[in-house]
Amino acid sequence: MNIRPYRPADDKQWVYTKALSYLFSPFFDDRESSKPALETDIYEERIELVAEVGGQVIGLLDIDIYNQEYSRSYTYAPADKVAYFTNLAVHPDFQGQGIAQALYEQAYAQLVEKGVEKLAIFTRDGNAANHLYQKWGGKLVCQDWLVVGVPKDTPAFRFGVDFNKGRLALTDMQGSAISHYLREGIYIVSDEADLDNFDIEQVYQEFTYVVDIGIHP
Repeated sequence: MNIRPYRPADDKQWVYTKALSYLFSPFFDDRESSKPALETDIYEERIELVAEVGGQVIGLLDIDIYNQEYSRSYTYAPADKVAYFTNLAVHPDFQGQGIAQALYEQAYAQLVEKGVEKLAIFTRDGNAANHLYQKWGGKLVCQDWLVVGVPKDTPAFRFGVDFNKGRLALTDMQGSAISHYLREGIYIVSDEADLDNFDIEQVYQEFTYVVDIGIHP
């Protein structure tokens, strides 16, 4: 197995690998027809790696590094330099072979070299992914639920994090607590008890981890 930087010629294999990896995972709805470009208004650079065997891309990892202005105001872990774990996928035929770990080790070395202080990771249900991020030193700072269903109402909201309770803190425009908001056709619910307010078709739990770069191996 060879781990190397992503090249534009990898685009089709990158898309296939991610699609197959996510197909039967809690991220089944994360679909792309090409590798997204870096959003240069908030990010200053990207770490992008692939793992290949015999010329076939079998794994991928992307970490986007926020610019200083955005890093310092980042909701989950403000610091001078914050990174966001954008993509991690391993082809189903090659899972369980330490490929994700190998990709992360190379990326981590680059994060240290670039002076990144915090790495934010968002994931969903699934023991394998959550165990991996905890192994990497990820501290659970927040959790919420993604609901496909119909709520009784949809209030305007403000977004924050209640670190004491480890969950999202949602309020209306006057500062009163609200239970959910709509994001890309899916309702985000901050408190499990508020799931009772929905006629639910599907629900997924979402977790947010923060890794302190330079503290954990």
